[in-house]
Amino acid sequence: MSLNKVMLIGHLGQDPKVKYLENNRVVANFSVATNESYIDKNGERKTDTEWHQIEAWDQIAKNIDQLILKGKFLKGTQVYVEGKIRSENYRDKSGIEYPVKKIKALTIQIL
Repeated sequence: MSLNKVMLIGHLGQDPKVKYLENNRVVANFSVATNESYIDKNGERKTDTEWHQIEAWDQIAKNIDQLILKGKFLKGTQVYVEGKIRSENYRDKSGIEYPVKKIKALTIQIL
């Protein structure tokens, strides 16, 4: 048995980008920042920020597009994202390929 499940609560790092593709497919891409605070060995409070690349498809992406138009899903909005990790390769302009981890969103809620 195996399980690939991610649950995040964080803030949108940018306004989502929504694209309408062929065959009525829609994709939305955006980043979510999560923060972890702790006290270091010197007693100082530190915060680490982790950035997550999120990809949502079809009806979820359409819902995001409608929320953007209403001004409810923009940079800084706190969201809950549930989904699964996907590994992909990204090729930059010079042809160099990089591995990338994305979260394929299955559920998104504004908090």
